[in-house]
Amino acid sequence: MATTAFRFCLLWVLFAALVAATSTTRNPLRAISTIQNATIHTHSHRVTALHNFDLSFVLRPHLHVKLSLEPNDDLLPNTGLLVSYLNADGSVSRTEDLDRLAHKVFRGSAWYRQEDVDDEWIRAGWARITVVKDGLQPLFQGAFALNHDNHHIQLAPHFAHTRHHLDPHVDTTDENSMVVYRDSDILLDQDLDYHMHELRRSLEYHDGFTCQSDNLGFNSQPDHPVYTAMLRRSDSVLGSETLASLFGKRQVDSSTSGNSAGVDLTSTIGQTKGCPNTRQVALVGVATDCTYTAQFNSTESVRINVIDQMNTASSIYEQTFNISLGLANLTISDSNCPGTPNSASAWNQACSDSVDIQDRLNLFSAWRGNQQDSNSHWTLLSTCNTGSAVGLAWLGQACVQTAYSTNSSTTGNGQSSSDGSETVTGANVVVRTQGASEWQIIAHETGHTFGAVHDCTDQTCAQSSTVSSQQCCPLSSTTCNAGAQYIMNPSTTSGVKNFSPCSIGNIC
Repeated sequence: MATTAFRFCLLWVLFAALVAATSTTRNPLRAISTIQNATIHTHSHRVTALHNFDLSFVLRPHLHVKLSLEPNDDLLPNTGLLVSYLNADGSVSRTEDLDRLAHKVFRGSAWYRQEDVDDEWIRAGWARITVVKDGLQPLFQGAFALNHDNHHIQLAPHFAHTRHHLDPHVDTTDENSMVVYRDSDILLDQDLDYHMHELRRSLEYHDGFTCQSDNLGFNSQPDHPVYTAMLRRSDSVLGSETLASLFGKRQVDSSTSGNSAGVDLTSTIGQTKGCPNTRQVALVGVATDCTYTAQFNSTESVRINVIDQMNTASSIYEQTFNISLGLANLTISDSNCPGTPNSASAWNQACSDSVDIQDRLNLFSAWRGNQQDSNSHWTLLSTCNTGSAVGLAWLGQACVQTAYSTNSSTTGNGQSSSDGSETVTGANVVVRTQGASEWQIIAHETGHTFGAVHDCTDQTCAQSSTVSSQQCCPLSSTTCNAGAQYIMNPSTTSGVKNFSPCSIGNIC
C-alpha cells in the first residue's frame, strides 16, 4: 500500500489549485426502516477482520437483503494505524499503533430477493460494512446500494446525532437497534409542505445553501498560477495516460461553483484517460475535534465511526477512479473542549460565533502543515457548522503537505496573490450534524481536494458569466444544469451516488 500511495502523491503534486467549497444539509426523510433478523452466515455467527462472509437481514416486509463481504485491506495498514490522543490543552497524551485485526471493516456486493415473489438472489449494487458486534445478534453500520439507491445504516444512538429535526420518529435510545434510510427517502423540494418550502428558501438565502468560496479573495485572481498552467494545458495535446496528465487539468472553484480558467469542461466530459489503470491508495489523516469526540461514549466508538465513514466514502473513488482512501493517521481530541484553545492545535475548540467553518479550515490547515507525513490530505471532523454549511475544502491541494499563511492568500507551493489571510494546504473540514450524511460529505469534500468543481445548478446556469467562464461542471455539451443528481452537487440531495461525467473528465 505504501508504494502506490507514494506514487499517488508524487504525481498529484505536479499541479495544484485552490478553492474553498461547501456542502450543505439534506431535506427531511419521508420514511425510516430498521434492520430485522440480521444473521452472519459463518460458524457460530462469528467473524474476524480477515473473514469473507455473507450477512443477511430483512429490510422491509418481504424484502430480504444479502451482503457478500470481504476485508477492505486498503483502508487500514497492516502495520497498524497510528492513533494520537490529545489532552484538553492540545498536548498529546499518548499514541498507539492500532491493530488491524481489531477492526472488522468490509466491502463487497449487495443482493436482494422478494419473499413470495422470487427465491433467487439478484445482485443489485455495492456494500461497505463495519461489524461492531458479531454473534447471534450482530450490530453493524455502513451503507449499501440496491439498484442505484443508496441505503445508509446507522446504530440508533448515532442516528440521533445526525437526524433532521423533521425526520420521522424512531427510537434512538436502543443501543441494539440499527436504523436504515434510503437516498430515495429524502424529500425533494417540490415534495415539501408549502410553508416548509418557503422557510427553506428563506434559510437558503440567509444561510448560504451555495458554495461560499467567493468569500476567499484569492480564488478570483486571474494571475493564479494554476490558471496559467491550465491555459497552457488547454493548448496542448493529451499525452501520457498516467496520473501526471490528470494533474495538469486542475480546476479552481469560485463564486458558487468552480473556475476552470477558461478551459472548456465540456471537451473532457466522461473521459477517463489519465486516471490510474491499477489501484492507487491515497493516504489520509483524520482528526476529530472535542465537539466531535463528545458525541460518542468512548474513544473506541469514535475510532469505529471514523473508520466506518472512511470505508464507505472510499467506495465511490474505487468504483470511479480506481483510487482507495487509506487511513494513515487518526488524531482524537479529548471530549472536553479547552477553555482557551492551545495555539498549537487552535482548531480544537468549542463551537462559537467567533470561529466559523472557514476559520476552522484555516486553523486546521496551519496545524496540518506541521505534520511530517506523506499523506494525500487531512480531514477535520467537527460538529461546528456555519449556518447550513457542513463542509469546506481547498480544491486541488491533494499531496500538498506544507501550509503557507501570509497576509495574502498563498498556494501550497508558496505562490501568492490577492488580499486577505488564508492558510492553504491539503486539508478539508467535514461537519457531523443533523440532516447530513457524514460519508457523503467526506466524499464530496475529498472530491474538491482531488480537484473537482461543483456541478452546475439552475442557479449557476442562470448566471451567464458563470457559464461563459466555465465555472461549474455541466451535464453535457448541450445541457447546463446537472440536475442535482451527482456527488459534486453543492448541496446534499436525494440520488447522490456517483460523480457526473463532467466531474470524471474534470479529475481524469
